[in-house]
Amino acid sequence: MTKKSILNTWDIDEYYFTDVVNTNPSLRGMILGYIAERKLHDIFIEDDKTHEHRKDDDHDRSKKGDLVLTYKGEEIVIEVKSLQTNSIEIQKEDNSWIKMMSKQLVGRKPSDGFKKNGDPKLGKPIHKMVVNPEYTSLSQNHRENAKYRGAFQCDASDKRTVTLDNGNEVTTTLLKFGEFDVIAAGIFGFRNKWEFGFALNKDLPESDKYGDDSKHLIGSLVNVSLPLENPFSSNPYEIFDKVIKNRKDKT
Repeated sequence: MTKKSILNTWDIDEYYFTDVVNTNPSLRGMILGYIAERKLHDIFIEDDKTHEHRKDDDHDRSKKGDLVLTYKGEEIVIEVKSLQTNSIEIQKEDNSWIKMMSKQLVGRKPSDGFKKNGDPKLGKPIHKMVVNPEYTSLSQNHRENAKYRGAFQCDASDKRTVTLDNGNEVTTTLLKFGEFDVIAAGIFGFRNKWEFGFALNKDLPESDKYGDDSKHLIGSLVNVSLPLENPFSSNPYEIFDKVIKNRKDKT
């Protein structure tokens, strides 16, 4: 049976699909997020150092983690997150930083009334995010070797009530420390390469929004750069070994 492309199913071509994705940042982020999960899964399958790979049900709120695998006989739970495109910055040769994306006025909504003199009011502006011309003017060699910085959102998809280690309950989208073992930050947005930065759950920044309970919750926005800086590493096994060591130290 011949496999049918989703483009054929939806009766669109690749250019139409590309335009829809590029003009809807939330859709682009969602697609990149799921592809990042699949790419990470493929990387571990090809590397053959881990086993028993699975993804738990997204709708099961009792389980966190986009990829669960076995490494050296230990189960490791990985949460995969991707860069927010609008957060990405690149360093220029003069060491200044510029945004990869910029806001562009593309039109206005219909007028919602009239001025005192009878002239129609201007409708609210409509903007879309486009690639910053200053970014596109940079050479490909520079973009390949430059320093980058950005951020990813490290929280759940919706609010739920969670019980913290101190017994308190909070209703939040934030993730708890200890809900998973390792974060895999997909940094494809920096160089359009399927690269990841790995870090221990416990090394992520704390939230500052819940008073004394904040120390139990991971901050919503986590900064990451390229080259990777502490606590991130490009070597997942280095981080997995730390997970296993921490477990042994607790026993």
